[in-house]
Amino acid sequence: MFSALKLTNNPSCALSVISEYMMISQVLIERFGNYEPAIEYSAKAIELCAREGQLSFLKARCQLLHAIAYGFRAAEEPSWDLKKGQLAKTVQLIEECVGHDPHDYLSLYYAAYFHAISRDLESAKDRCSRSLALNGDQPGAIMLLALIFTAYGDLKGALELVINALTEFEHNYGLMVLRLHIETKFGRIEESLDTCTHLLDFWKKQPVQQQLAYSAGILDEERSQRTLNGTDLIGGSQKTVIPGTPSLGRELSTPLASTPLIPSFPTSGVPVISAIPGNTSTVDLSIAESIVGTAASEAGAAPSTASDSVNNGIGDAWSKFRTQADVWMCLAELYIAEGRHADLTKVIEQAITMFPSSPQALYLKGRLLVSRSQKLSDDSLSSRIRGEAKSAYLSALALAPGHFPSMSALAKLYEEEGNQKMAEHMLREMVRVDPLNCEWWQQLGCSLMKRGDSERATECLTAASQLDRSTPLLPFSVVPMVFPANFR
Repeated sequence: MFSALKLTNNPSCALSVISEYMMISQVLIERFGNYEPAIEYSAKAIELCAREGQLSFLKARCQLLHAIAYGFRAAEEPSWDLKKGQLAKTVQLIEECVGHDPHDYLSLYYAAYFHAISRDLESAKDRCSRSLALNGDQPGAIMLLALIFTAYGDLKGALELVINALTEFEHNYGLMVLRLHIETKFGRIEESLDTCTHLLDFWKKQPVQQQLAYSAGILDEERSQRTLNGTDLIGGSQKTVIPGTPSLGRELSTPLASTPLIPSFPTSGVPVISAIPGNTSTVDLSIAESIVGTAASEAGAAPSTASDSVNNGIGDAWSKFRTQADVWMCLAELYIAEGRHADLTKVIEQAITMFPSSPQALYLKGRLLVSRSQKLSDDSLSSRIRGEAKSAYLSALALAPGHFPSMSALAKLYEEEGNQKMAEHMLREMVRVDPLNCEWWQQLGCSLMKRGDSERATECLTAASQLDRSTPLLPFSVVPMVFPANFR
């Protein structure tokens, strides 16, 4: 893809080669999500910096690139044991970068990010606070800090932080969506509906290129499906706040392969490392204009940059849909909670019309059908409509096997039908893919309790309570990848 670079003994030539290696590595990370060659190019740049003493000032940046690429590659690793070791090494590599320059806000930001992914929340909070003290113009870091607050159960502090940040970054789509989720969690229905309306109006006013930049900002559907098959938490509630629950997140560890019913407690002091992919398909947030997004490949399409998508009608439509999908799904849940079925129908029909074959639209269709079935007095008709809802959820999972809202909704349908075995199977799959999410353990525990398996149910509910204070409202992986213009 890139031509081989030749090096001479000329220092200026060496500087040019190192800069080009860094640029290639950055492009591979940002635009292509191709981390293996990114690691190789950054390693070559580090080697050249070590060889050319006059250029040692670039070594820290090269090492940071190398650590970032290594970390995102580790996040794609499907094996729990390998992922745990690789992310632990990532933290070590980035901490070395911080040690080289304790005043580098970017190194501190990525240190905070990977500590958070590893569920070492105290270290993540410390690094994030230090990064913001050095450079307060970081909406991504503010978002990360707010998510850490939600993991601790401090929704009020998180909301205050986001609202204050929005006074300065008023057009930051990611912060607005995070605000929506916090308000929804608080039960502030009217405020949430107002925020939804504002978000949709905000999206409609953006030019096409900016919409595409928002859509590609921090998600990569292709990567999430590669790691079996990722997760998609669009519009889904992530945690239940249980005051007083002790935080055992830094000691918990759940091997992905065996999927035990309760996380094991390692004897070593290595922090827990999240089993979910680092850039999983989650709430489709966007971050400020200063953030350069990763390219994505959606719904089987070829990977493309935002500029490439402008020339592709289907790519444009899908990108626009992704931008709105999160808000639509939140809005749908709010309308269901309020019993506003006429408004719910309009939202879902708009989503289905725009992109009928997306997992999000199929999930919304299923939610609408279930909502209708609950109002029917005719049992046979209600059963038929619920069957159609089940088909919609299964179709969504056929497109995106890791679409958690569909999995959770399907498990609930199975339970209501009395098919506890299938409900348990679905919930076990959710725990297998994302074993550090307290909500999935709680749902599995409740399902086992209904089957009369109180011993295993207790284990699951215990695991849920232990994970409660390390599970953020939204996955940490929604926080953006950041490369400032003056990175090199």
